[in-house]
Amino acid sequence: MKNIQKSKTDTFLTQLNYNGSMKILIIEDDIQLNTTITNFLNYKGFETTSVEDGEEALIYIDKNFYDLYIIDINIPKISGLEVLKYIRQKDLTTPIIIITASLELENLKIAYKNGCDEYIKKPFYLEELEIKIDKFCSQSDKKECIKISDNIFYDIDCEELRINEEIKRLRKKEKRLLTILLQNINKTVLTETLENYVWENEIKDSYPLRQLVNDLRKYFDAEGKFIFSEVGIGYRFEVKKS
Repeated sequence: MKNIQKSKTDTFLTQLNYNGSMKILIIEDDIQLNTTITNFLNYKGFETTSVEDGEEALIYIDKNFYDLYIIDINIPKISGLEVLKYIRQKDLTTPIIIITASLELENLKIAYKNGCDEYIKKPFYLEELEIKIDKFCSQSDKKECIKISDNIFYDIDCEELRINEEIKRLRKKEKRLLTILLQNINKTVLTETLENYVWENEIKDSYPLRQLVNDLRKYFDAEGKFIFSEVGIGYRFEVKKS
């Protein structure tokens, strides 16, 4: 089979079962490999969409939500690396697996720098892909609740801020800003990254990031300063280790 190695697939297919709720976008221009991956994941119960070039991929990315992306670096029209960058402009957390040829080490470095989570070198076993996806499935099953202080908690999954057992009503952009900051606790997030994520490429001149940060700070005033700025660079949310 072209670009993919045969192995004990029939045995492996019975080892793991999924509930079918995970949506995966496959971007691969090798039609045979694309079909092989798609059929395999469909058999496993995933909901898959497959495309063959970067231009078509962006259309699907703009119109749909996916739980996982599988992207070949060398695809026509718009490269896999550019698709990766596009996704990360508005989504920092959804897992991305890059498919790469064995000699593309420089591209692999660029891919990791721009936010890919895993990679697979061609040719590969279907089991290898399965194992990597299983890791992401296991991670997504773990609900994440971040302890900010003794009486402040933030539920990443529900985007719910709780202070003194009271749920605070946050606006959509406040939720997105707090989420991205807490996903990068004690790390400075670049202003451009924050703007792209929070505003989702909308026009933001009438409601700048600085104002949104100040609005968010009001929830934490009584508990001390948590959100810090680095002029000309970005913002970070500091949580002291207990």
